[in-house]
Amino acid sequence: MHLTLAFLGELDEAGLADAERAASEAVSAAPAAGAAPGPARGPLRGPFRLSAAGSVIAAAIGDGAAAASALAAAVENALERVGRESGRPFRPRERRPFVPHVTLARADRPGIALSAAERAALDASIATAGAACVVDRLVVFRSVPGRAGSRYEALVEFVLARPNSPDYSTGTIS
Repeated sequence: MHLTLAFLGELDEAGLADAERAASEAVSAAPAAGAAPGPARGPLRGPFRLSAAGSVIAAAIGDGAAAASALAAAVENALERVGRESGRPFRPRERRPFVPHVTLARADRPGIALSAAERAALDASIATAGAACVVDRLVVFRSVPGRAGSRYEALVEFVLARPNSPDYSTGTIS
């Protein structure tokens, strides 16, 4: 399970290096931006439709939403700064508010909808399972398209909390 903080699209090797630099700067700036130095952790709440077309169903992050949002803001700020300094902006700054969420399902076609009974069953499953999201690392991924769908390669990883630290919680979905 993962929480997407920023989507950059297609990048060349120089762009990937800049993305790694921005991620490093974001992790360093995160505590000053209001993100806890440890993991953002919170129960999942949902489901809700993420896209207007209804092709994505997601669960919102509960109590850890503020820390996850602060980390996302630190990433946006770092991307903007590194893009400006390198002369290769990544993309226009994201104008939509960040909604910390975990994608549960994605349809190949628009118009996915849950009945009231399906929504209630999924919501109960999330609550019963005690599903939670722990944001304990920031990873820059490269998407590699393939016949069976995309696979993701981790290019660089920044750990926000170690498994044996007091800030790390085991038994959660991450």
